[in-house]
Amino acid sequence: MVKSRISSVLSLTAIAALGLTACASNGSSNNSSGSSDNKDKSVSVALTNVFSSLNTDTASGNSDTNGIIAQLTTRGFYTITDTFDVRHNDWFGSYNMTEDGDGIKVDYKVNEGQKWSDGNDIDKADLLLAWAAESGYFNGEGENGVSYFDFAGETQGLGQASKPTLGEDGRSITFNYPQQFADWEIAYNISVPAHVVAQQAGMDEAKLAETLENAEPGKENSDLRKIAEAWNTGFDTTTKPSDESLLVGNGPYKVTDIVENQSVTLTANENYQGDNKPKVNEIVFKTMADPSAQVQAIQNGDVDMVAPQASIDTVSQLQGVDGVTTKTQPDQSYDHVDLNMVEGSPFADENVRKAFLLTIPRQDIVNKLIKPMESDASVLNSQLYVLSDKENYDKSVENNNSSEYPSDNMDENISKAKELLGGKTPTVRILYNNKNANRVNSYQMIKESAEKAGFKVEDKGTEDWSEQLPTGKDGAYDASIFGWVSSGVGNSALGQIFKTGASSNFTSYSNATVDAAADDIMKTTDQSKIEQLKQSADAELFKDAYGLPLFQSVAVASYNDAITGVKPKPGQQPLTWNAEEWDIAS
Repeated sequence: MVKSRISSVLSLTAIAALGLTACASNGSSNNSSGSSDNKDKSVSVALTNVFSSLNTDTASGNSDTNGIIAQLTTRGFYTITDTFDVRHNDWFGSYNMTEDGDGIKVDYKVNEGQKWSDGNDIDKADLLLAWAAESGYFNGEGENGVSYFDFAGETQGLGQASKPTLGEDGRSITFNYPQQFADWEIAYNISVPAHVVAQQAGMDEAKLAETLENAEPGKENSDLRKIAEAWNTGFDTTTKPSDESLLVGNGPYKVTDIVENQSVTLTANENYQGDNKPKVNEIVFKTMADPSAQVQAIQNGDVDMVAPQASIDTVSQLQGVDGVTTKTQPDQSYDHVDLNMVEGSPFADENVRKAFLLTIPRQDIVNKLIKPMESDASVLNSQLYVLSDKENYDKSVENNNSSEYPSDNMDENISKAKELLGGKTPTVRILYNNKNANRVNSYQMIKESAEKAGFKVEDKGTEDWSEQLPTGKDGAYDASIFGWVSSGVGNSALGQIFKTGASSNFTSYSNATVDAAADDIMKTTDQSKIEQLKQSADAELFKDAYGLPLFQSVAVASYNDAITGVKPKPGQQPLTWNAEEWDIAS
């Protein structure tokens, strides 16, 4: 079984099994199989969620679909492989860690000649911008603190390093951490091009670099504000932007077209400097939320790849398609229900939270949605571990208070929920993806059960659920049903999701023990201590009635046998992480 390690930056997923689903453009395999080069080779991949941003590092842009596009169009110091190894991209640059007293020093250097797809050098400004966004260095503390970059990940790791020093070559940067740091290897990477951000901010690249070098943290700075706003929102788009500088990248592919809510087309980047030049010239990502449509498409022979939501029907049907390879494995994602504790929400009251969680028919959800394809599937009872990480999962469940929410006697649960409500009939608005079968079914089962206890449940289902998640902080909904999908490496998800005020904390949750655990995890390389901290936080999350995990997902991926080099992996970019290695057999 795959050991799950929650990643430093998680992505939202609208489906239970994978962060993407895939299909192929009509006849692409046959049309290109006889080509001696890549000009005629085209593969189409269906995405469950619509595309919304070219910057997946922002809280609003951090979706599975956006992440897939970003990973193919931007490459930096490392890549996460299908075996969850951190592979250093030596063709791009180098980085290494040395012990420095009680702490560590990490040196990064971009290789000479590395350029963005428009020919602009990858240099000091890019290194500074990535640091500014990913470290939280300029954001002030406290209720009245100044906030600049809306980074989706946890800043506690890189943020503990002192202000970096830059090399005289203009391509290197050094971070000094005052103590050990478990995730130093994945704490930092480049993302969007600094010269484009500068242009969007109304300045040149030199001015951007000067501002980032000299601005004081926690204080208002008009130029820094322009840079941050350009980074935060300047790359958000649902159509092909008229300003094509926003499409600049340095990955194996570049974006050449975006059709709103329908497709994103990538074309091989002729200036890509990586080790493996793309053999397939074009990848067309199509929005295809309905799993049955994906199965039908590959059955009809006009698709190359699919990775639909896993169900017994889709898996059995895919396994029966001739000329197609189908693989299943435990996924790096899990479905869950989160409760919004913002002031004004019914869930600001702990008793109301506990009452609602008691009504969630988790066993019924697992029985109907997961067990038909995974006979030994069971209810997930941890917020920080999945079942395939058996040793750590079992240890956490022993002491994490999840037993307060049993799922084998719903009549008793409903009775307890009524007692906690004391005659109240709270209205609960639930956000979820109403184009996703598993989420629709989960919602319907939860609604039916909760109403037996006296709750009034309102349907807030929408296709743009991921864009709506951050509005929870404004009280736009009371509960949400969605999934987190992990890259499979790192330890900072605790802080990213559950820490007070964190970018992906959409529920206004706050707990001092959890905050301390999130901070301490990032200051050690002692894995046993890391697990102890995670397990203590897991217990607090259940004690506080934060929400409930539902189930670990199953990953299924199918692809035409004519496509070579495909290596499906659970978690993020399950089909496309190595797309530059694909080819179409003659």
